[in-house]
Amino acid sequence: MRSTLISSIIAAIISTTPAHALESSMTAQSSLPPGELWNKIGDFCGMSTWDPAVERCDLSADGKQRTIHLFGGIGRVVAALEDWDDSNRSFGWKGISSPAPVSNYHARVSVVADGNTSVLKLTASYEAKGASDVEARRVIDDAFYRSLCLSGPMLCSDDQGLLIPAEAVEFDGLSLLTSRRVTLRGYLRRPDRPGPWPAVVLLHGCGGFPEALDQNWGARISSWGYVTLAVDSFGPRGLKNTCARPSAAADTALDAYQALKFLVRQEFVDPNRVIVLGFSQGGWLSLSSVERGPIEAAAENKFVAAAAVYPVCSAVKGPMTVATLILIGESDDWTPADACRKLAQGESELGLSRQNGHDSRIRLIVYPNAYHGFDLPNLRRPITYFGHHQEYNKQATDEASTAPGFSSFDV
Repeated sequence: MRSTLISSIIAAIISTTPAHALESSMTAQSSLPPGELWNKIGDFCGMSTWDPAVERCDLSADGKQRTIHLFGGIGRVVAALEDWDDSNRSFGWKGISSPAPVSNYHARVSVVADGNTSVLKLTASYEAKGASDVEARRVIDDAFYRSLCLSGPMLCSDDQGLLIPAEAVEFDGLSLLTSRRVTLRGYLRRPDRPGPWPAVVLLHGCGGFPEALDQNWGARISSWGYVTLAVDSFGPRGLKNTCARPSAAADTALDAYQALKFLVRQEFVDPNRVIVLGFSQGGWLSLSSVERGPIEAAAENKFVAAAAVYPVCSAVKGPMTVATLILIGESDDWTPADACRKLAQGESELGLSRQNGHDSRIRLIVYPNAYHGFDLPNLRRPITYFGHHQEYNKQATDEASTAPGFSSFDV
């Protein structure tokens, strides 16, 4: 009887105990004061402004349920608000539906002060559903990492540190497809030494985030003795992401020259020493800015050189009108290195060759075992974005930073 009683108690405990709860948490520093960071992310649909995977967020009439649409049509995430604490800069929510293999999902985001800067904290508890605990936790951890570490104000890399904010500037822009005037924004940095200085125009990729580009490369290049201007091509046009629709980026094709026009008017810039440097889709735009054609020919001011990091070489025909440097990873499955080899050799994707058989103005460096995004410390944990592998490679980044013609831009 005693054995039967113990068995009954154990059975009762098993039947009433919930499934094993898993937990994920992450923190990321921001250069913004806590109030400013809270203003940026402190609404229930705020994730749409700082998560690069989110295309848009729809909020219910009562403001208590959100539907997040992910870029690339890979799914929707529906969640309900559980509590809101504006005074402590925190709110919590529960998951209703999601592509993630989890259930009973509850999460909280909060902003806390850290001196004059701030820290964003994201925590969640959940149960695995249709997957192992290890796989469920990996999915949620990766989602956290993408959300926090691929946005401008979040600094997730140990060696990135807190940076002095760049100067926010505005300048006249012009849309290529519509000829519509637009006021462009940018992030400007100057070296801490007497000028005038040479300058570099920085063009971001299809995911946007010019702040991250400024913090990663703008600060670095400025320390080499250059003025840097990281252009925000998307914000003023109401764009957020063109990874699934690259044709939308064509409207921004004149932005590099509009930035150049702004820079050469500044007394601290040497107007004869301005370079254009782009990354991924921005790399394509930097190359198209200096290839022989109507855009370059119509420009009043000219770039002295160009550089592109993992650019879309298949979209460029050439030849280049100035010395051009291309840096790309051998393992890149989004912007293949072979297309850049063909461009450097004077071949088009159709196999046609120019008269000289190669473009002598292009210097191509291919890094073995390097993927798309190899220069981004935030990708220490590899991710799959729009079906493509992205991963940080310190060796490739270090070699790129010291590559002949890159750190000195003597291309």
